[in-house]
Amino acid sequence: MSMWRSTWRMVGVVLVVLLVGVPVDMFACGDKFLLAGRGTRFQRPKNARSASILIYADPASAMGKTIKKEKIESVLKVVGEHRTHTVATLQKLSTTVSSGDYDVILTANGDIASVKGLIQTPEGPVVVGIDQLLKNHSLLQEIDKVVLQRDQDLKKTGKR
Repeated sequence: MSMWRSTWRMVGVVLVVLLVGVPVDMFACGDKFLLAGRGTRFQRPKNARSASILIYADPASAMGKTIKKEKIESVLKVVGEHRTHTVATLQKLSTTVSSGDYDVILTANGDIASVKGLIQTPEGPVVVGIDQLLKNHSLLQEIDKVVLQRDQDLKKTGKR
């Protein structure tokens, strides 16, 4: 009986030494994400809300190919929790804008003027050019900023 007791004491001492003696911050770069209860935090403003986004891009254009290649729609849905819809022609964009309630329209910088011409009310969606935003990887931050500003403007006018 005393042999078992001394064996368990030895196991206990070894466990205590191992637990106390291992430095916690000795993990490699990505290893901290593999620990239970830890994960990547996506930093979004506390007042950010999911927006309804309309993407206008011709699939044959360079912007349309970039949007497909970079999987912009899935990034907006998964990371930003936004609702997206894509149209490929100005005619389809015109009918979609007039029938739907969108917060933001994403388009190539060269198409901003023609898209703004389709919006007939001041409380309509905000048009954002995405050429530079894709290069800077700041698309989600810009959408959150634009949606917050739009909500504040609509609240001032009493529309929302």
